[in-house]
Amino acid sequence: MEFNNTSALLQDEEKRTLTIYLTAFYLTLILFDVIYNFLYKSQGVTTGYSNNLGYLNYVFYFGLLVLSFYLFKRGKHTTIKYIYVITYFTLAIIYDYIVFYNNPSMYASGNAAEVILVLFSPLFINKRFFWVASIGGFLRYIIVGILLHTSMVLIPILLILIFSIISYILLTRFYSYIKALTETHEELRQKEKLAFVGQMATTIGHEIRNPLASLKGFTQLQREKHKEDEFQYSIMEQEIDRIDSILNDLLVIGKPRQISVKQYNLKELIEYVVSITEQSEQGKNIAFELKMVESFPLIECDEKQMKQVFLNLIKNGLESMPEGGKLTIEGGQLADNQVSIRICDEGYGIPADVQEKLFQPFFTTKDYGTGLGLMVSKKIIEDHHGKIDIESNEGNGTKVEIILPIAQ
Repeated sequence: MEFNNTSALLQDEEKRTLTIYLTAFYLTLILFDVIYNFLYKSQGVTTGYSNNLGYLNYVFYFGLLVLSFYLFKRGKHTTIKYIYVITYFTLAIIYDYIVFYNNPSMYASGNAAEVILVLFSPLFINKRFFWVASIGGFLRYIIVGILLHTSMVLIPILLILIFSIISYILLTRFYSYIKALTETHEELRQKEKLAFVGQMATTIGHEIRNPLASLKGFTQLQREKHKEDEFQYSIMEQEIDRIDSILNDLLVIGKPRQISVKQYNLKELIEYVVSITEQSEQGKNIAFELKMVESFPLIECDEKQMKQVFLNLIKNGLESMPEGGKLTIEGGQLADNQVSIRICDEGYGIPADVQEKLFQPFFTTKDYGTGLGLMVSKKIIEDHHGKIDIESNEGNGTKVEIILPIAQ
């Protein structure tokens, strides 16, 4: 999960993070050398950028800072952080080789600034940059060790490893925290959307139903009077029934219905739904295969609501096979007093980007869909303390699995 700077808010966060990163880098770079130059010079310690060659590095980093301001104004924030990491480790390798080539036994190099490059890398919440910084630190000392033929680099390599582990833990924690915030925000957004739909449904749903019932009654009367227009009136009745079905789904969202729980034979219930579906799908080259175990237990559920769930899912499976195919329904008992029902089709499957949105209200890929069927089905299953999962590979069909407890 990488975060692209596609919004002004994210861009501002990237700017602030980059400012903190570079400030910490330059402060550490300078203070480290100042401390070593004045406190340890008498001990003959050669480290940091405390000689003439080191001063050239400071001139270079000053020029790099000017370049960074230019890139910062151009919005190239990502480029800046990579430039600093690559540049620092490259210059460090060159510096170590020149200074210690003739006396590798005196090797003592490095600057605390490179710790900043690795340890502060999680600030950007970007795994690619973390790996560049960490691997860059390892390669910097491995290359120096090979060039100077010294094992003195093992200690800084160990330190880089420790800092990298700490950084990775911090980065993983940042990712986990942001994922939790994102999911919570999405959940709240969905609840707000459902609350609005529910308020609308309860406010106007019943008001729409009253004139709708009148329209259906008058349509039926006209249908009896004008037998020659039988086909047109039948279409009108079907569309009125479709509107009524949409209203039912909306009312489920707006005003949750109390489930009437009794013991039912789920196998017989599914067989009934399949039988009425078969009648409407005659001549469409559809084959149904039921693989329900004979000892399928009675479960506590609301019969009408469960019929609605299986009717929705079976219809979805059939609609995914416009040229025909086989719809398989399997069922059996699981451990922990649960049952599993799987509905498998041989349709065209569901793209990965669509699967994430399947249970969102009003999301549909159908020309005449409402985007409420799956959402209502999921809500009914959850009201029965069960769960529903969908597995699909584009072009290889879809499997919907429902897991329900035997007793509520």
